[in-house]
This record gives sequence, structure tokens and C-alpha cells, in this order.
Amino acid sequence: MVVRSRRDSTVPSLFPAIVLLMFAVGLAGCGDSGPSTPSAPGSPSQPSAPSTPAPNGALTVFTDSATGFSTTDLRDVQEQIVQLSSMGDLIWTADGTRLPGYRVTHPTADGKVLFVEGKICPEGCAFEVRFGTRDGERRAYLTVDYVHWNPGTLVDVEVAGGALVVTETDVYPPGSLTLSGVVSEMTPKGQAPVEGAEVWRLAGYGWRFATTDENGLYRIQGLYDGTDRVVTSKDGYLKQETAVTIHGDTRYDVELVRP
Repeated sequence: MVVRSRRDSTVPSLFPAIVLLMFAVGLAGCGDSGPSTPSAPGSPSQPSAPSTPAPNGALTVFTDSATGFSTTDLRDVQEQIVQLSSMGDLIWTADGTRLPGYRVTHPTADGKVLFVEGKICPEGCAFEVRFGTRDGERRAYLTVDYVHWNPGTLVDVEVAGGALVVTETDVYPPGSLTLSGVVSEMTPKGQAPVEGAEVWRLAGYGWRFATTDENGLYRIQGLYDGTDRVVTSKDGYLKQETAVTIHGDTRYDVELVRP
């Protein structure tokens, strides 16, 4: 699928407010932020809505709103399984260790974005539950959302010394998609690539981004089907924002214009 933007010098205001889940651990009052640039997309906070409580002592069930698939098993990059109880315990199924102080939240009524809050990383973050298919089987996987910034990669989860240890990887959930393309500008000599432009894609309640290379190429991985905003910017050019539909691996080319 190929989507191409039009040249437009009347690009709307870049970052209207979006809803962002505020995590319970050490994340009060975060402002606009994003990797490598102060102008990265951000959002105001909103209290998260609690999930429907399960019966006393029962395991929490995670449901994929897109397919209706449900499971109690959350998998890391090694396919190791953790579970959540209705009492707020994280269960390390390898040996049955139970760690208290975890809860499931979802900031939308349809439950499309599911988070697990608790003692996950020192800087404060939350697991984001994502679904994928491996070996023909639908499964729920753990990535980490670091407030505004969600790389979308799986994490390695271990329990050591009675504490949860979470390590980021460069592996994406199976079946996740890619948005890629070329950022260019029209010059007196014809179309020319724009190096160093940042392309941002809204992903759930965070952002992912890529920077163009010398050929104007960018690639954002770990995405899913759906329509969301793509923002392209570089100093000296007008910012562009377009709603882009991803259906399978998608190409989206951008032509930047100078003020």
C-alpha cells in the first residue's frame, strides 16, 4: 500500500491534545517530550480507568478487541509467561513467585490499549499489552511504554531476588507492521531527499519515530493496522501532519516545503 502526501503550506497546528495514561509510579506532571527533540509530540495527562475486577483470586483475562481472542498469559521475548491476579499480584509462572502491587488499566472504554502498572522500571513506566500471532497461535505480549515514547519492542522479563527485572530488546511482536517511505523536497534541480527529518507515528498512547538517512529514507517498525497521525518535521521546513491508514506494511512518502 502506498500513500503520498501533498505539498501544503497551510499545515494545521501540529500537536492537538491527545489522551495519555498517567502511570501510578513516579509519573505525575510529565510535559511534552520525545526522544532527541524538544518539539516531539506530547499530551496532557488523564487518570486511567480501572479494568473490571475479576472474582476474588481469579486471573486477569486480556482480550484483543480486534479479534476477540482472550488469554491470561502475557509473554516476554523468550515466551516466558507472567500472569496478573485480581488481587493485584504479578505471577511469575516459572516458579509461582507472586509480586504484589500491579494492576491493569485501560484509558478507553473499548479497551484497545491495555496497560499494567507497577514496579517495572526505575524511571517509571508501564507494560503495554500487545497481541500477535506466532506459529498460527494468537498470543499476548509485553512491551513497555515510557510515557510519550513507546519503542514497541518486546521486553525480557525475569524475577531475581524477589524483584521484577525488565530489559528492553530490539525484537518486535510477531505480525507487527512497518511504515516506511522517503522524505523529499522540490528544488530548482528537481526532487531531492531530505536527510535528518523526523517522522513520528502515533501508536496507542505514545509515539514512535524514525530519522531519515542521506537518501531521505525512514522506517518505523512495530505498528498495527489502523488510522493515526503521522507528523514530519525538520528545522527550516513546514511541519506536516497527515492521518495515514496502515493496512499491512505501508509506504508513505512526504514532500516537505520551506516557509
